[in-house]
Amino acid sequence: MNSNCKDPVSGVNFQAWQPPGDLIALASGEAHLWYAWTEKCCTPRRLARYRSLLSEQEHQRLECFRFDHIKREYLLTRALCRFTLSRYANVSPSAWQFRTNEFGRPEIASPDAPPSLRFNLANATSLVACLVAFDIDAGVDVEETNREGEVTDLVDRYFSQSEVRALRALPLPEQRRRFFQLWTLKESYIKARGMGLSIPLEQFSFELDEPPPIRISFDPVLEDVATDWQFQTFAPSVDLLMAVGLRRGNVPDLRISVAETIPGVVVDRFQNDKDIAY
Repeated sequence: MNSNCKDPVSGVNFQAWQPPGDLIALASGEAHLWYAWTEKCCTPRRLARYRSLLSEQEHQRLECFRFDHIKREYLLTRALCRFTLSRYANVSPSAWQFRTNEFGRPEIASPDAPPSLRFNLANATSLVACLVAFDIDAGVDVEETNREGEVTDLVDRYFSQSEVRALRALPLPEQRRRFFQLWTLKESYIKARGMGLSIPLEQFSFELDEPPPIRISFDPVLEDVATDWQFQTFAPSVDLLMAVGLRRGNVPDLRISVAETIPGVVVDRFQNDKDIAY
């Protein structure tokens, strides 16, 4: 019989976590991109459950955010990360512990997980994402493309000269879309490198006017190899854009599988969604 556990903050009872029957086997030639719509996650019961998973350090960081929507994005991203990793290892979502590298990228600290299991996180107001790969640098970014403001004003400041020329050559209605394509791709690269904005965005360029695959080139100062990288963009909706960057090395392109989820919920097409501890 499954025991119950109670969140001490909300008083909500949850079914105790049980290991999933079948863990997902992540092959070296695959990457899995999981995403969740924030609106579907934000029931009082689910939010209380997600809070109960956080470490003390994560609780403290959550409370440092001033705005509710930022708190929500952080909470849902951490919940998605924990539940997603528990799809690949026999570890309770609450048991994962994390560390950050010198640039702030989160990584698994303990407990023991499948060797070289890597992940990266991204969040926007309406969607959070978790990319999982095996033994490679992996980065993901998501952006709301309908946000207010003239974002193309940032082009000359952050993009390479070749990217600026290609964008400015487009008809005005297409320039905004190109901006977000380039921005998400650049974010996916610097997040995969684990160095964030310490890498100047103008020191590498994406070529989007040629047929796929998406190509990258580097300023020699970065000392990186363009053919080691694979990039892909996805559009979960007309107002959202995601990009994935993978340093796969000298091997064929990885197969990227994309799945929508709700952290802690099994979605059954024949029944209502079921809130469970895994």
